Amino acid sequence: MMRIAWDPGQLITDKAKQLSTSQKALKEAAVQFESLFLQQLLKVMREAVPESDLFGKRNAEKLFQSMHDEQLAVEMANAGGIGLSDIIYRQMVMYVPAND
Repeated sequence: MMRIAWDPGQLITDKAKQLSTSQKALKEAAVQFESLFLQQLLKVMREAVPESDLFGKRNAEKLFQSMHDEQLAVEMANAGGIGLSDIIYRQMVMYVPAND
């Protein structure tokens, strides 16, 4: 009996290689938009938590949290995020050339 190694991720990789330059750019723009959305979401969520003056003003901590949230949003969007980039891509891909 012959066994076949099947990697479902390979199908996604092969399909991604078949995208036109415009479609790849659209995909990247959709991921970047989702990243910005997630960053704003994280910012608003942090603002909802009451602050304490126990440790002083904590300006450096706020700056670090802001930078951390920005990078976290980028990583989340690149990992699939909440699906917003896929929805944007599917809605807009019909307006982008399939071969360029």
